[in-house]
Amino acid sequence: MVRQRTARGERPKRDRPWYLRTLGALVACCAAYDCDAVDRVILEVGQVSTAGVQATGATITLDVAPKPDSSSPTLRTQIAQLRVPAAGTTYSDIDIGCTDLLVRQPQFACNQGTIAARGGPTGQIAMNAALTYDSANGAVSFSGSGLKLAGATTRLNGRLESGTWALDVEGDGLDIVPARKLAEPWLQLPPNDSLAGHLKFHLQSTGRLHANQQVGPVQTRLTANTSDLNYSNEAGTTVAQNLAAALTGTITRDRGKLISDLQLQSSSGQALAGPVLLDFAKNPLNLQAHIASTDNGLAITQIRLAQKDLVDASGEAQIAVKGPFILQQAHFDVQRLEFAAAYRSFLQLTLATTDFGKLKVGGRASGQLDFTNDAISKVSAYLQNVSMADSTTRLSLANTNGEVHWAAAPGATIQPSQLSWSSSSAYGLMGGPVEMGFTTRGKDFALAPNTRFPIFDGALVVHTLAIRKWGAPDAELDFDAHLEPISMPLLSKAFGWPILSGQLAGRIPGVTYREHVLAAEGDLIANVFDGTITGSRIKLRDPWGPWPRLDADVTARHLDLDLLTHTFSIGSITGRLDADIKGLELFNWSPVAFDARLQTTPEDRSKHLISQRAITSISSVGGGGGSVTAALQSGVLKFFHNFHYDRIGISCQLRDEVCLMNGLEPARTGYYLVKGSGLPRIDIIGNAGRVDWTQLMGQIAASMHSQNIIVR
Repeated sequence: MVRQRTARGERPKRDRPWYLRTLGALVACCAAYDCDAVDRVILEVGQVSTAGVQATGATITLDVAPKPDSSSPTLRTQIAQLRVPAAGTTYSDIDIGCTDLLVRQPQFACNQGTIAARGGPTGQIAMNAALTYDSANGAVSFSGSGLKLAGATTRLNGRLESGTWALDVEGDGLDIVPARKLAEPWLQLPPNDSLAGHLKFHLQSTGRLHANQQVGPVQTRLTANTSDLNYSNEAGTTVAQNLAAALTGTITRDRGKLISDLQLQSSSGQALAGPVLLDFAKNPLNLQAHIASTDNGLAITQIRLAQKDLVDASGEAQIAVKGPFILQQAHFDVQRLEFAAAYRSFLQLTLATTDFGKLKVGGRASGQLDFTNDAISKVSAYLQNVSMADSTTRLSLANTNGEVHWAAAPGATIQPSQLSWSSSSAYGLMGGPVEMGFTTRGKDFALAPNTRFPIFDGALVVHTLAIRKWGAPDAELDFDAHLEPISMPLLSKAFGWPILSGQLAGRIPGVTYREHVLAAEGDLIANVFDGTITGSRIKLRDPWGPWPRLDADVTARHLDLDLLTHTFSIGSITGRLDADIKGLELFNWSPVAFDARLQTTPEDRSKHLISQRAITSISSVGGGGGSVTAALQSGVLKFFHNFHYDRIGISCQLRDEVCLMNGLEPARTGYYLVKGSGLPRIDIIGNAGRVDWTQLMGQIAASMHSQNIIVR
């Protein structure tokens, strides 16, 4: 037995690495002492340092005489501790054994061996290995198998020559949960994010060990595949479920910085990011990017995004990964966006509970998109033949073209937007071709003056529409428009009203919204029933709140009673009617106060006729319905269907859910509601002074829905 010791703290020469000098020493021992006469050589090293490696308590044992079960010498190396300062890694209890040792100058090889150790990223090492050293050029090559790495069984091959190393590692079944801990020195996710799944991977790395114990640049070629990737952030707003994905690329690590070129492909599974839902089975993904680590996060450039039947885009982004995961800055150029898939992926979740939740969408768009601090900051979109419709045809838009420009900053300089479409519909309203221009930034919107929106056979012409701070407590609106005549029968059918005759036209001047109050600075005028209805002093408080309140004065002049009464099925009356409703107050759209008076238009010279049914309807409101009906069904009156009248008048003052009733003038037993004229003549006298408002509404509704009176 030959034993050689190296004193603790002694620094061997640095012309060759220590492990090469150790092999040389063992060979020298065999030569000096005649290997045929030596059974075992033991080399003990107290401490040794070389490029990037520090070893303590090393013992190398060479059994020259073959054992009974072996035909070649064996070698065993034991190291108490091995440190790699540049990588921040320490190993202990290292045991390297070789049962098939080849010592044949210049080749020194272990054709069959094992390695065991504790520590390092994996916590423990146990594997089969083989090692070859060529003393002619100092090259070392090795291979291994059976190493357990985060649940995966790995195979590896490597080579070290002149300080340059190469490593090839393959593994199958890598569990991402423990692998995430191994990757923390290079890549960290927020601690409360959940990431799970399994990988099949192949790594090919090269690098260099410097004499100053610093690790040089490391370059790695990566291929990874998964079929069960699942991810969720702490808030549950970003989720990936059962993704099948393939990742390929290169990664370079130099002086603590990472540079990478990656390609990601996925053909199954789903991913959710806020309101965005991506289905990779329907729209397979191909994503390429150049990634570089920065002091605060990641800089991603040369992004190329393609999803079949959905989008083609390119761009760049800055992402913060230390602390909250934030998309700090990003810019994307969208070459193609298919609206059918884009609606399903980007909008349907947000609109699911609205009337826009089940639309059929077509067309495409292109443009630019900017993000700042996880929010969209600027949009430029160019639309081509975009159409949408729901299954009930309540909402539709056809052949939309144009461009939309928007910026989040209120003072941003923004290009004007313009849109056009061939037809549209909304809740029964039908519209024709539209060309509109507008500007929008932040929460502000301004429509180009005199924009015309066709509605049936007429149109709404908007002179002014400006919205500021939309959605904010101090939101403001300015609106001014007029209506070109629209057929009332078409509007009535669209809104589910009784069929109204005539046309709707008028002016909507100076509507404003300030401090939760929607007000008309001028009078709102509508032409209907061949007359005019005017709304004055209109104020609507808290219109979008739970308890809206409306104040207004309403006047009507020269309404055609024949059109009006045939519309509401209360009988037939001819002539003209004026109406005044002063101090109208609606709370949650129900009347709580007003002073109303309806009367025949003064100096009206049209024919004044009233039918039996209309007489009954009016008399029931005034409290004399029973006696009037009896009179109409008896005596000579039963032979007449229509009667002449001079004037009609009825008034109601609503206070505290009680209506104070009155008519044209006092009568002997009450007040005149209808004053007759000529022959046949009939007077209708009301005698109800105070009427419960709910009861009155019930009487009017009953009159409107009652059947015609049959006189026998």
